[in-house]
Amino acid sequence: MNRDKKLQAIQAWSQETLKILGVEVVHESAMNQIEKTTSPLMLVANHVSWIDALIIQSIRPSIFVAKAEVKRWPIVGSIAKGCGVVFVDRGSPSSARRMVDEVSSALHHGYCVAGFPEGTSSEGNSVSLFHANLFEAAIDHHIQVQPLAIRYTNPQTGELCLKAAFIGDIGFMQSLHQVITSQGIQVKVHAGDMLSPQGHSRRTLAHLSHRSVSSQLELLNA
Repeated sequence: MNRDKKLQAIQAWSQETLKILGVEVVHESAMNQIEKTTSPLMLVANHVSWIDALIIQSIRPSIFVAKAEVKRWPIVGSIAKGCGVVFVDRGSPSSARRMVDEVSSALHHGYCVAGFPEGTSSEGNSVSLFHANLFEAAIDHHIQVQPLAIRYTNPQTGELCLKAAFIGDIGFMQSLHQVITSQGIQVKVHAGDMLSPQGHSRRTLAHLSHRSVSSQLELLNA
């Protein structure tokens, strides 16, 4: 299967899986530009749930960066490996270096790359500081960074929904059950302005991306 067909298959599978889970994705018109552009991008977002990756894949298929323990998750680990996810052990400098090299290779070959620079998940009402390693590849290859804000809501009330939040000691199967047995979940996705890496260090680019995602999330929370 060539690259384009593989990406189309990942997108279609992600869209269908979200339907099965009862998760509706709502995004603004600005997201259409992301869907249609043929240039590689680096997509960065706040991290709430394992569903985040499905949401982004349903909009713009990408090579994902994920923490190493995802490989050991039931079901998801096998799917992640099959989709070419780049795994990183954040406590290992050599693993972080390999991650940057693999992301650089993906961008060089025309793939979009997506990741969650917080390095951890949250309830979804705030954004922790971004780790800078991921942004090195965007600078090296002059790739624009697209910040995204993700917010899970109750479709009936519009209030923040915690059913999908993958936090604390919750395991994957428990989280999956929590999502499936909910009365539906709506996910709102907002895009900030694309950021050029020109003139930035990885730290300043991480800071600007964090500020953009935080601003978009504030709008979603308003």
